[in-house]
Amino acid sequence: MIHLRDIIRRIVAPAAIRQIEAGGGGWRFQGVPMLPAPQQSALAARGPAKARAAALSMNNPIAARAVEAWASALVGKGWQVQSQHSDRQVARILNNDLETLVWPLLPMIARGIVRDGEAFVRILSGPNGFRLVILPSDQIDPAMTRDLGNGARIVAGVEFDASEQVTAYHVLPDAPGTAFANYGETLRIPASEILHIFDPIFPGQVRGVTWLAPVLLKLADYDAASDAMLMNLKTQSLFAGFITDLEGGAAGFDSPRDAGTANISLEPGAMRILPQGSDVKFAQPSGGLSQQVDFIKSQLHEIAAGLGLMYEQLSGDLSQANYSSARFGLLEFRRRAEMLQRTLIEGQLLRPLWRRWIDWKSLAGEITPEDAMSPDYRAVRFVAPGWQWVDPLKEVNAEVRAIEAGLKSRAEVVASRGRDLDEVDEEIAADNRTNRREGAA
Repeated sequence: MIHLRDIIRRIVAPAAIRQIEAGGGGWRFQGVPMLPAPQQSALAARGPAKARAAALSMNNPIAARAVEAWASALVGKGWQVQSQHSDRQVARILNNDLETLVWPLLPMIARGIVRDGEAFVRILSGPNGFRLVILPSDQIDPAMTRDLGNGARIVAGVEFDASEQVTAYHVLPDAPGTAFANYGETLRIPASEILHIFDPIFPGQVRGVTWLAPVLLKLADYDAASDAMLMNLKTQSLFAGFITDLEGGAAGFDSPRDAGTANISLEPGAMRILPQGSDVKFAQPSGGLSQQVDFIKSQLHEIAAGLGLMYEQLSGDLSQANYSSARFGLLEFRRRAEMLQRTLIEGQLLRPLWRRWIDWKSLAGEITPEDAMSPDYRAVRFVAPGWQWVDPLKEVNAEVRAIEAGLKSRAEVVASRGRDLDEVDEEIAADNRTNRREGAA
C-alpha cells in the first residue's frame, strides 16, 4: 500500500531539486563547461597552461606585471629568520647563515610558483656542505604515472605510499630543452631531499597549475585587441591623396614607369594617380575608438580580478584611485597575500628547510644530536616582509593609539613592518648612546 506521505515525497522532491538552478538543465546551460574530475583535469591542463603562461609572461606586459606583482608580494625584500636560541649570538649566526642560503633563490622560487604553478627545490647535503638547487617543474617527470601495487603509486612523477604520504620524486637527469640534455632513466629522489611548493586548489591535487590559468585566454585576447587598436591608429595616420584625370591622362604629371599598374599603397603625404574610371572607397577605422578603449579597460578589470590583484597594481593606472579606495583594495589584497605567504613560503619552504638544515648540522658534527633536537635549535620564527603604507602619518598614529590602548603589542607592530623587535631595540639603544656622547661633547 502506498501511503500519502510517499506520494507527497515523490511529487515534492523533484520540484525541490529543480529549485537549485545550478544543478538544472535547459538551454541556458548549453555550452557551460563542467569539471567532474578536477584532479585529473588539473594534471591534463598543467602542461599546456604552463607553456602558455611562460610565453605570455615573456611577451605580454600585463602577464609579466602579474607575475612580478605576486612574486614581490610573496617575498618582498626578503624574509627574516628569527632563531629562538637562548644564546642570542648563536641565534644571530643561525639567522644570517640561513638567510644567506635562501635569499638569492626566493625571487626565482616565487616566480615559479606564480608562473608555473609550482616550484621544486632540491636539497644537496653532504660532507662538502649544504646547498639548494631549483629544479624546473618539467624535470619532475609529468609523464610518469603508474601503479606500484599494495596501494602505492606514482602520479605525474610524485610517488605516494599506501597512506597517501609523498615518499619520493622521479626526476629526469636534465630539464627538457636544456643544451645537451640527457633523456635517460629518471632518478628516484627521496621526498626528504625535495621541497615541493604549490597552492592546491582541490583536495588530492598532485601538481600545481599556473596562477594565470583563469585569465590566459583573456590575456591573449587582450593582447590581440590592443595590437588591433594600435594598427587602427597607425592606419589613420597614413593620410594620402588620390588624383584621377577625367581625360584618362596623368593629370599633368609624368606618367609612371609601369603605366599598367596603379600604386595604391598608403604612405604619409603620398599623392597617387589612378587610372581613368577608378574610384577609392575607405573604411572608417576611427569609428567608436573611445568605446573600444573603455571595453579594453573593462577587460583589464576582469583580468585583475582573475589574478587576485588590484586593477591599479596590474595596469599602473592610478587616475581613479583615492586614499579610501586604495586602502580598501590593499587590505583585501594583503589578506590573501599573507595567507599565501604563511602557507607557501613559510609552511612549505622555510620551516621544512630549517628542520633539514638543523638535521644536517647534526650529521656534519657542527652540533650534537641532543642539541639538534632541543628547543634552542628547533624553535624558530619567520618574519614576512612588511607592507608599505598608503598614508604613513595616519597609519603610524593608528598603530601608536592601538599600542597605548593595549590592543596591539610593539612586537606585533614591528613584525608587521618586516622587522625584528630585538634589532629595533638595539638600534634605538645605539642611537641613544650616540646622542648622549654627542651631547656630552
